[in-house]
Amino acid sequence: MKIILSSPNPGEIAQLRDMLESGGIACLMRNEMSAGYSEIPLSESTPELWIQDEQKYVQALRIKTAWQISAPVEGENWACPTCGENSEPQFTSCWKCGSTKP
Repeated sequence: MKIILSSPNPGEIAQLRDMLESGGIACLMRNEMSAGYSEIPLSESTPELWIQDEQKYVQALRIKTAWQISAPVEGENWACPTCGENSEPQFTSCWKCGSTKP
């Protein structure tokens, strides 16, 4: 496994994870629940995205670069049809329950 992104913004990690997984690159999120706990050092609690197959690292970096330079998605926030959680327009699935955007 190899780390591809560390960010205090879990939404960024979820967005890149969706892009990588749609490109056939299996990912693993770490520290997604520990962000914001003051008793855990920031260096140990920042959410991270790891790819499972190190041989796909170069491909993952290309996808990450394209994601970083892409134009922001326009539109309105949407409510998850399953749990009602609000998400920003760039997300294609609910961060809370995983349901697909309607």
